[in-house]
Amino acid sequence: MPHLIRGTVPPDSPARALAGRTVTVPATDLPAVATRVAEMRAARIDPVVLPARYVPWTPIALTLASAVLGALVAALAAILAGETGIAWAAAGAMVLLGLGLFPVLAHQEMDA
Repeated sequence: MPHLIRGTVPPDSPARALAGRTVTVPATDLPAVATRVAEMRAARIDPVVLPARYVPWTPIALTLASAVLGALVAALAAILAGETGIAWAAAGAMVLLGLGLFPVLAHQEMDA
């Protein structure tokens, strides 16, 4: 199981100029965790080991894309029925769902 090791760099440390205030490093297995913790302690950084969370971005993206298509169908049906208010509401829903899809796809791409 992958882990993330985080720590805050002390203000007087020379590593702060390179790494910034907070450092996060990945580790794939327990020996790598031990190595990373030892490296961080040698740099006077107090490490915190966290298990990496897996977020299922693909089902979230597919759900949002399906909702966009559903709103499209609703908008087209409302236009054909002459209900412009419902069509505008469906168009607004399409825009909001489409905007929500972009960060999900960005996260999915970062995890790949």
